[in-house]
Amino acid sequence: MLLTPEMSRAARALLKWKPQQLATAAGLDVSVVESFEDDGIVAPASVEAMLEALRGAGLEFIAAGGQSLDGGPGLRTIPKREPEVAAAEEVVELEEPLLPPAVNDSNDTIDQVT
Repeated sequence: MLLTPEMSRAARALLKWKPQQLATAAGLDVSVVESFEDDGIVAPASVEAMLEALRGAGLEFIAAGGQSLDGGPGLRTIPKREPEVAAAEEVVELEEPLLPPAVNDSNDTIDQVT
């Protein structure tokens, strides 16, 4: 995946990061981030460091032809699972489902719905 200056700016906007925050996360000087976003001319290793920092912050980059709506390149946030949801997903399935009771009108007794 190739990070473009436009995608870098968009990624920072999604994260609400200033150039300094991306630079710190990528282990770069802020001038490298600014130079990349202004004219796109920096070392490939710096671009890779920025890309990895943005991914590490929870962004997913979509390559051209990837699973985006129009087939163009882009990025999206990766949904974070809430602790309650993660715990609920780990519930063990029962062998037989529990069914609610139903009233049998013929003799006023409660039967199991099947």
